[in-house]
Amino acid sequence: MTNIRFAIVLLAAVVMASGCTAVSRQLGSITANKYADARSGTLWVVPPPQLEPPAASDRNVYISYRNISDSDIDLRGLLRDSAREQGWNVVNDPTSAKYRLRASTRFFGEVEPESGGASAARTMGLISGAAVGVGTGYGIARATDSGVAGAVGGVAAGGLVGIGISNASRPREWALIIDVVLEVRQNQQVTFELATDSGSGTSDSAGSGNARMISGGGTSQGNTSSATATRKSNYFPHGIRLSVWANQMNMTEEEALPEIEKRTERVVTQMLPM
Repeated sequence: MTNIRFAIVLLAAVVMASGCTAVSRQLGSITANKYADARSGTLWVVPPPQLEPPAASDRNVYISYRNISDSDIDLRGLLRDSAREQGWNVVNDPTSAKYRLRASTRFFGEVEPESGGASAARTMGLISGAAVGVGTGYGIARATDSGVAGAVGGVAAGGLVGIGISNASRPREWALIIDVVLEVRQNQQVTFELATDSGSGTSDSAGSGNARMISGGGTSQGNTSSATATRKSNYFPHGIRLSVWANQMNMTEEEALPEIEKRTERVVTQMLPM
């Protein structure tokens, strides 16, 4: 205990030289604060469908991507490379593919710590282009190396209550929310109700409205409306909504994005049948 207190005092003495964030993270490591190191995980807001494993000849997938958020994130290469590494043949002709994975980045920004982006994801309404009534519930499942639930930890350092250290020791969490429509080719045409939308931003659970998201001091606002239409196709569209999060003491956007991209790459093929 004496050694720990000495180390804390020593670190406090170099705050001005090292910066509050760096010192807070070092203090967090000493005091076993779970936010001292960067962590990341995934939140399946609408989980992937459980499908039969494809035959080797059917492991062909067409992957498209668009970004309709306010960020500049481009996951096109990451999605395709990850699928190839897992043994999928990524084709350029959508009509030749047994599976078509259409991904859209909906949101990237700061969210409430420990939320995993769930609150933001729930304001986004229906998954445009997916069949209504299939996979539209919020079956939340976390996948993380260290677990994210629990009380927010602080720096237990007596006497270190300076504003700089206090602010730098607060956990900040960032989330990337991706909507995916996984289309699976059927032997015969099927009829289904399809979710459609207009505008941009977020909608409520009924699929319409003017929503305002406030997370971690950030704000994102937009108008949108959702509707349904009857469609008939040989491709049945399953909806998937994924939130990929990262957090750490005083984590910046630039620090969060590499962690989120690495985690996204690891879960891409969980959307496809194994």
